[in-house]
Amino acid sequence: MLRHAYGRILNNQNDTYFLPADTEEHRRLDLQHQVITLALGGLFPASNLVRRALAPRPGKISAILDVGTGSGSWAIDMASQFPHCTVVGVDLVPPRILGDLPPNCRFEIDDANLGFSHYKESFDVIHARSIASGIRDYPALLAEFAEALRPGGVVLIGDGDMQIFDEWQEPVAFTEEGEPEFSWVHRVFFAAYNAMKARGGSPDSPSMCPTWLRAIDSFTDVGWHKVFIPIGPWRFADHRERIITEMLRDDCLRLIAGLAPLLLSEGYLPESVEKMRREATAELRELRVHLHSRWTFAWAVKK
Repeated sequence: MLRHAYGRILNNQNDTYFLPADTEEHRRLDLQHQVITLALGGLFPASNLVRRALAPRPGKISAILDVGTGSGSWAIDMASQFPHCTVVGVDLVPPRILGDLPPNCRFEIDDANLGFSHYKESFDVIHARSIASGIRDYPALLAEFAEALRPGGVVLIGDGDMQIFDEWQEPVAFTEEGEPEFSWVHRVFFAAYNAMKARGGSPDSPSMCPTWLRAIDSFTDVGWHKVFIPIGPWRFADHRERIITEMLRDDCLRLIAGLAPLLLSEGYLPESVEKMRREATAELRELRVHLHSRWTFAWAVKK
């Protein structure tokens, strides 16, 4: 289930997903969960659709599936917020849970690439966030979600772009070291994007999901929402936004450190990876660059 590689612990089931699966990474995912919850103002977008799908009904137990549950934070929070629902979290490795689980929450080990035919029309909400780098065929996965949803059920997709955006929320163009506007943060994310593509992942899925959802006949009410978050407190409107930007910077710093196994596995030299990590870390800590991360959320309702 687990393996040691390049100084970190990784999953041993899916070679496409090459980010760590250790306690350090789960702590990062806990932090990321807090950032996204604050940015959305809750655990999910499309609140009216989700609450309608999960409304208590006589003789029926509503069910929620969290695909790529990671640290399990979202699943646990949903189980607490909707105690009348059953919540199932699925991932390549088990989460490291401190304390007692809500009685209506459980976790299973599975690879989303293998499909969910065993869960036909079993869930009222399916949630998948930050799984793109490990998914080989994202449109096929969305079709699997449609089959696993009950009529009226809602699918929720969320992911951050590997593309970095400047202070005006425009995509940062690729430049070489020494050229104007060069950024080590952008260089690290650009390298990671290409490594994820080379491994067969789907890092382009955040911008494509609304189109893919509309192409599935059994879905209706497709919607999407994007959020730009400054990476670090170089700009903030109030105390809440300052906290979010500082937390996202911490998340990015931890992610950059965790990208080493992915980059090394794709042939980058250790000294090159270490230089990228060191220089990108300095840029973010010293606020030398003014960058945004873009998060895209998409949803649809099963007819």
